Amino acid sequence: MSHPDLDSNHYVRDRFSAAAYGLAGAAGSAWASGISMVVVAGLLITGLVAGFAAWWHSLVYAAASIVSLLVLFSIQHMTNRQTKAILLKLDELVEAVDGADNDVIAMEDRGLEDQEDIRDRHQR
Repeated sequence: MSHPDLDSNHYVRDRFSAAAYGLAGAAGSAWASGISMVVVAGLLITGLVAGFAAWWHSLVYAAASIVSLLVLFSIQHMTNRQTKAILLKLDELVEAVDGADNDVIAMEDRGLEDQEDIRDRHQR
């Protein structure tokens, strides 16, 4: 059994993809919701005790920005991946159906004018 080449672009891309998929899945879990509630409560209590000092504001803003960006990009990656898979499946179904208009295959890659022309052709 061969080991993946650690310098391979595909290996790195696949690792990042798996990490993004895992993060997006974890971010949507019930555990993540519970942990976030505990963290927010802890931050509020810390803020109250510290008198909402400048360092506390900086910590909250930095942590919120970092977490938001990580989750945003992870969810966007997962959504793009799922959308590509769905579109591929739909294209395959269109190809398999007799009498279907093959012009609609990969319609998402066409220009807006082409999309509108095809849509107008199909509206009855």
